[in-house]
Amino acid sequence: MAANKQTVVVLGAGINGAALARELLLSGVSVVVVDSGDIACGATAWSTRLIHGGLRYLEYGEVGLVRESLAERDRLLRLAPHLVKPLRFYLPVEGRFGGLWAAGARLVGCESLARAWRGKHGRGSWTIAAGLTLYDLLSFGSPCPRHRMVRAGGVGLPSVDKRAFPLAGMYSDAQLLYPERFTVELLLDAAQIAAESGADFIIKSHHTARLLLNGRLQIRPVTLGFEPSDTSVIELRPAAVVNATGAWVDRTLDLLADWGQPESPATSTGFFADTSGESSGAAHLIAGTKGSHLVVHSPRLREALGSYGVYAEAADGRPVFVLPFGDRLVLVGTTDIPYAGDPAEACTDEAEISYLLAAVARLFPAAAPDRHSVQQHYCGVRPLPFVRQVLGRSAPASVSRRHMLVRHPRAPLPAWSIVGGKLTTCRSLAEGAAAEVLNALHVPVQRTSVERPLPGACQGASRDQAAASALDSALRAGLSVSVARRVAEETTALFGARSRLVCAAMNARPDGLPPPNLLLPGLSLPFAAVGFCLREEWARNLEDLIERRLMLLFDERLSVAAIEAVAQGLVREQRLLPEQVGPAVAAYVSTCKKRYGRTLRQLPVAPQGSSESVE
Repeated sequence: MAANKQTVVVLGAGINGAALARELLLSGVSVVVVDSGDIACGATAWSTRLIHGGLRYLEYGEVGLVRESLAERDRLLRLAPHLVKPLRFYLPVEGRFGGLWAAGARLVGCESLARAWRGKHGRGSWTIAAGLTLYDLLSFGSPCPRHRMVRAGGVGLPSVDKRAFPLAGMYSDAQLLYPERFTVELLLDAAQIAAESGADFIIKSHHTARLLLNGRLQIRPVTLGFEPSDTSVIELRPAAVVNATGAWVDRTLDLLADWGQPESPATSTGFFADTSGESSGAAHLIAGTKGSHLVVHSPRLREALGSYGVYAEAADGRPVFVLPFGDRLVLVGTTDIPYAGDPAEACTDEAEISYLLAAVARLFPAAAPDRHSVQQHYCGVRPLPFVRQVLGRSAPASVSRRHMLVRHPRAPLPAWSIVGGKLTTCRSLAEGAAAEVLNALHVPVQRTSVERPLPGACQGASRDQAAASALDSALRAGLSVSVARRVAEETTALFGARSRLVCAAMNARPDGLPPPNLLLPGLSLPFAAVGFCLREEWARNLEDLIERRLMLLFDERLSVAAIEAVAQGLVREQRLLPEQVGPAVAAYVSTCKKRYGRTLRQLPVAPQGSSESVE
């Protein structure tokens, strides 16, 4: 496949921007991805981490969106089985008859009337059964089990209060535990596609973009606190620009062409934002809502949950999820609060924490976690479309989760913004958006990602082979059998088929350097994974590594010593000066407390060359 000489700039390295870059490269155009932060550092990282059809969207008449989402759910289970896992859901019900009139009101767009008719017992089993039956019909041909209605208290079911919730519906969806890793793999695949086709593919994370008067795009680095300064500035003349910055879409449009006060309306800086014919300075594409989540360490709650996810209603009728988060933690979410500030400054507050804990206590009174059980919280802003309040459709939950590609006809070059979207439909969004962009550039669609697996994809025998290869490398590095097995298991869970490359690096000893600790202190991940992510996955600093490559932020065993070891990995790769280790670690420990409410424990650092993790 010959490469096309035209270049498309994608602003935003979240899951939608990454999927779009990959899709464009499949048709041979060159792509530059620019993000002022790291890959997947926005709403992608702060989602509920589900791949689902959107059962509640049926109440709002979003049948097409549900059908699309269910098809994509099944596709991602095939194409990324190392990251996307089936999850059975338990939907508790208080009675039999509630919710029918409220559901009808929602279908005709009258949210205020739906809330008035909701009743004190929420949706009944008849309403739930009808919705789940339609859900099954829309997923016809899916390998996922069909729904069934059950009585609470059955063997193996979640220990939800059966006196308050005597009935339940059971249905299937999927969980994407680490959408950050999924996004990285989209970009890894994009790089592979570019190498095969001869197209150019450049990722500029921690960079900003600005459109100049001469039509060229200027890309400048963002100054970071603890790494060698990058002063390089790139200028190029793109064939098109796609704004995929999520909740920052409007802010990006404002900043992209910041040329100062225009001399005439024809040179207005607001041409990107308006598609309605009104004044572009007043136009909005995004009206985001803040969603907070809790990561709870409660053995009783985790046991009560079992292998199911629970999807229920809080006391006020809002949907709430209580989900397994690995083998030991529980994820609780989410809130849905209108938010107009800088998305980067959104933070979980105590009222949200209390609200979510109360929702869990209502479901699991015998295993209700307290405030001290909250290991951490996180918060993000959903990039929902701006809509005016009409016919009572004022609740955030009523705003469509459908994605849109908005063309900016007054821009000096072909330009679009992506509005809305969710994890589940990132691939189909990218396929549709790429088709429109390519059509505008008179480039034919050559291939799509409809059946293209991610680089780490492995299941069944292939997963066993990847784990066996990782285990062999860990054993050859000198780890005991029990520790090596844990290392192989955790590395394969993160990197899939690529885990063999990570573990093989444990046996690599660069000339002139002393052997490092084989494992990060107190953890079951190899120290070599730090260098691997820096060299192969565009990580640049402590935050990139801990939060979006190694996923240590969510590990209950994370300690200050482990962060110090990651910092030493940055030194080893010449991304950090030795004298910067202490300040960088202190800054990140402070960030954990301020942003996530997490206090990290101290742990003694094992001697150099140690082959075991600290238990």
